[in-house]
Amino acid sequence: MFDGGELQAMSDEGLIDALRRAHGAAAFAQAAEVLAVRELYRRRREERGEEGDDGRAGEFAASEVAMAVRVSERVAAALIDVGLGLDEMPATRAAFASGRIDLARTQVVVETARGVTAAARAELEPKLIEAADRADPVRLRHTGRRWVGRLDPEGERRRREVREGERDVRIRGVRDGVALFDGLLPAAAAQTVAMRLREMSHEVCEEDPRTMPQRRADALVALADGSGRLRCECGRGKRCPAPKSSGERRRPLVQIGISAESLLGSREDPALLAGYGPIDAELARRIAESAEFQVIPERTEDPSGDEEADREEPPVWLDREVRAVDGLCRFPGCTMPATLGRIDHSRPFDRAHPRRGGATVPSNLAVLCTRHHRLKKAADDGETAWRTDRLDADRLEWTSPEGDVRTTVREGARYLFPHTDIEAPRLPWPQPAEETEAPPAAALDLTYPLERDVPLHPGLSTAIPEDDRPYALENQGR
Repeated sequence: MFDGGELQAMSDEGLIDALRRAHGAAAFAQAAEVLAVRELYRRRREERGEEGDDGRAGEFAASEVAMAVRVSERVAAALIDVGLGLDEMPATRAAFASGRIDLARTQVVVETARGVTAAARAELEPKLIEAADRADPVRLRHTGRRWVGRLDPEGERRRREVREGERDVRIRGVRDGVALFDGLLPAAAAQTVAMRLREMSHEVCEEDPRTMPQRRADALVALADGSGRLRCECGRGKRCPAPKSSGERRRPLVQIGISAESLLGSREDPALLAGYGPIDAELARRIAESAEFQVIPERTEDPSGDEEADREEPPVWLDREVRAVDGLCRFPGCTMPATLGRIDHSRPFDRAHPRRGGATVPSNLAVLCTRHHRLKKAADDGETAWRTDRLDADRLEWTSPEGDVRTTVREGARYLFPHTDIEAPRLPWPQPAEETEAPPAAALDLTYPLERDVPLHPGLSTAIPEDDRPYALENQGR
């Protein structure tokens, strides 16, 4: 297929259509693979007379799969894990088998619904499948965890405790004399590490030639070897203005959005841990014991006065509130926390004639990470065929050059003001108590069953928002 120059001859619209059809066919093939792996696992367990899920049943089925299709046992175990989850989710299994949703989103649906009560799962599954039709895996995961937190708050707490018990740090050799260093940590602990590495990465001067990923890697080594600071590699010696690191012990700097009722313990709605997604209310309250509080009121009208609306830079109170209600970068699928993004005018601000441009009011402001702010600016300047439209105070619509339309909402508002989360499934309370088993440890958090890697093409060096250089816009005169 497409070996004789067909792709080169297609129009842009035809190429996008071919891509969609190929993706659906790939999803159909992925489903066949997962179901075949699951059946092989079942047969191997029956051959050995194994029952129950003790963590060792059918363990060699993964080795057999790895040998058969040349994947790692880790990936094979992940495929088996997805297949096992589909046993209790017939609607998801059907959607996957038909090619409607792919492996990445199927895995998210399965993991999200695993371990919840049967009643909650019956209510949740169709909502998740519908959401999977219009969301990428990362945003689907965040949405699903928020819904689970509302349907089964006690179960959410237990699942989080199980995950915390699985914390680990691993080093695995890969290729070309390098190793992969990763691990699983509680979100606050991980943010402590990430915050320190990010801070060290910014302590060098702008002439340092390293990328942000390289700086973070070198900073981690600096923490371990006792030097405690990242040396600048600009080559200017004493003329380099880079300051030294303080080296002081610190608490994690994280942003959590939680409703006043949940903070006071009268409700158990999930909270938003910026950059990580939903967390249970108890964990949020525990972190809040030594936190700094900022009260964000629910506003239905633009409160800025004429003088403030005519200024390009929002006042401090407005900057804080926009970041809180947006929660994340407003580009579809981006999970960069709003605290690390930029305040952008959805309708561009006209410096020469403020009254003619977009006003500096909440309904015209949104948070974008550095990368997606650059994309939005290029669209505003007519340099690209992307388009953004502010539909209302809550919704921001993105249109790709080929006409694909995605709409994002103020994610943080769903946590600060739970009654605005109108899409969340609801069950009548109280529910009959049901015993549920703790979810098994995830074999691999995969988007596709591939080993983790980084892009090799130099043009992709800033394709990941968190790897974008923080002063890229200024250097490009934007």
